[in-house]
Amino acid sequence: MRNQTPSLTICFVLALTLLPALALEEGCRSEEAGATSIPHPETTNDFGGPVDIGGDRKLYLICRGTGKPTVILESGYHESSDAWITADAFPPAVLPGVAGFTRVCAYDRPGTARYTDPPQLTDRSNPAPMPRTAEQIGEDLHALLAAARVPAPYVLVGHSMGGLLARYYAQVHPDEVIGMVMVDAFPIEMPELLGAEWPAYRMLLDNTVPEFATNEQFERIDVEASIAEIKNAPPLRRMPLIVLSKTEPFAHPPNSAGFSFESLERSWPIGAAELIKLEPETPHIMVTGSDHYIQVNQPDIVIQSIRLVIERAGKLR
Repeated sequence: MRNQTPSLTICFVLALTLLPALALEEGCRSEEAGATSIPHPETTNDFGGPVDIGGDRKLYLICRGTGKPTVILESGYHESSDAWITADAFPPAVLPGVAGFTRVCAYDRPGTARYTDPPQLTDRSNPAPMPRTAEQIGEDLHALLAAARVPAPYVLVGHSMGGLLARYYAQVHPDEVIGMVMVDAFPIEMPELLGAEWPAYRMLLDNTVPEFATNEQFERIDVEASIAEIKNAPPLRRMPLIVLSKTEPFAHPPNSAGFSFESLERSWPIGAAELIKLEPETPHIMVTGSDHYIQVNQPDIVIQSIRLVIERAGKLR
C-alpha cells in the first residue's frame, strides 16, 4: 500500500510514477496493438480500440464482460482509462472485476494522461479544443456509446472530477442511467466551500503535471461553467446512489505552496455530504486506509458498490 498516493488530480504526477500496473493483464496490453482492425464492441466481449464518433474524431474505448446494465467508468481530471485497470491491492482492478458479472466500459477523454513513466498524453483518442465543459464531454460520451452500440441502461461510476461529469450525464440523459457510484467525487459546492481559497485550488487542478503546462492538448475543464450546466440541467431522477469517501489526507504536490490543504480537508467531507443528499437512502462508505484513489487502493470496495447499485436498481424498476 502506498503511503502518500495522489489526491484528486492535484497529485496526478505522483500517480503516474507510483501506480503499479498490476491489473494490466496480457489481454489489456494486446488490445492496444492492431487497434484499427479489432472487432466492433457490440460483437465481442473483450474490445479495446478507437471508435469513430464523427467530425473526424475517434475516442478510445475498452469494454469487457457481458450482461446488463452496462457500467460506464468515468475517470478523474486529466486521467485516462488506465485508472480502472490498475490496482495496488485487493485485485482484480475495477474494470476486469466488474466484467465478471456484467458489461463494463471505460474510455480516454481527449488530452488525458496515461499511467506511464515518464507521463504521456493519450494518443488513443483524438485531441479536442480546450478548455471543455461537462456538456461537451457528455456529448462526446453520448456519441461514443451510440457509435459503439453500447446498450443502455447504464450505471455510471465517477472518480473525482469524473463524478461531476457522470452527474451531468445522468441529469441530461435520465432514460439511460439507472444508478451511480461516486468514488471520492468532486462536489459542485466546492467553490463555495473553499471561498477565497478556490482560485488557488483551481490553479492546482489545471496545472498538475509540469510537462504539460504549455501543451494545448492537455485536458482542461472549465469547472465553473460545468457547475452552472449541472445547476441548469433537469434534476436527477430517482435512482440508487452510493458515495465512497477516502479517510487518508490529500498528498501535497510540489507546486502547492500558498494553498491551505487544511481548508480542503475540512471542505471535502461537507461536499461528500451534499452528494449523499442527491438521492434518498444513499449509503456513505468511508473506505478506511484509502486515499483519494479508492479504485486503485481498494478496488474490491468499488466493485461491490457497483454490484449493490445494480441490485438496488433492479428492485426499483
